[in-house]
Amino acid sequence: MDIITPQRLYHGTTSQLVPAFQRKLLDSRYWRTGRDFGEGFYTTISAAQARKWAMKAARSSLFEEQLACVLELELTSIPERTEPLIFLSESLAWAEFIMKHRLVNEKGADPCPSHPDLIIGPMADSDTGKIIVEAVQLKKDVPWFYDQITRGSRGRRLDSLRLGNQVVFSSEDWESALRLVGYNIYAGGRWIYYDNEYSAESL
Repeated sequence: MDIITPQRLYHGTTSQLVPAFQRKLLDSRYWRTGRDFGEGFYTTISAAQARKWAMKAARSSLFEEQLACVLELELTSIPERTEPLIFLSESLAWAEFIMKHRLVNEKGADPCPSHPDLIIGPMADSDTGKIIVEAVQLKKDVPWFYDQITRGSRGRRLDSLRLGNQVVFSSEDWESALRLVGYNIYAGGRWIYYDNEYSAESL
């Protein structure tokens, strides 16, 4: 299967993690459970979406000195024997995949017989964490969950283009295929770009 790669991918994080990402981008020890597509390194083709992720990460950080940061990445190649899963749009199959992986709370556990090493598809909207709790408590099915995660904060139904996009790497085998081009840090009310080869010494 041929995959034509995007020119840039973006990952939202915080400034203090930049040195760790400069050493290694994919480290499964730090991948969290209970996410849309399971454990993995989450990226997007949208810089704006990555900025939202970064701002959220900075707000939830326990350390005040952490600033919102967006990594700019380049996918330079495709590893052999790649097993991708691609959701072209929101669907019941997409919602079921998310629901199963959101219910996982044990590190290393996975509902897939063989988890794809690359997953591409829309993001779930609204507060998916609260929705999955409600689904369990009220014993709701996949169609109900699908309806809930495709609505915005005001209850308006959104399509794939408005939900946002995520590209998730679920295997460290992709490490050699990714290159950190640079990163943007939000400071002083604006985003400041740093080329990875000429990083600021203060970081």
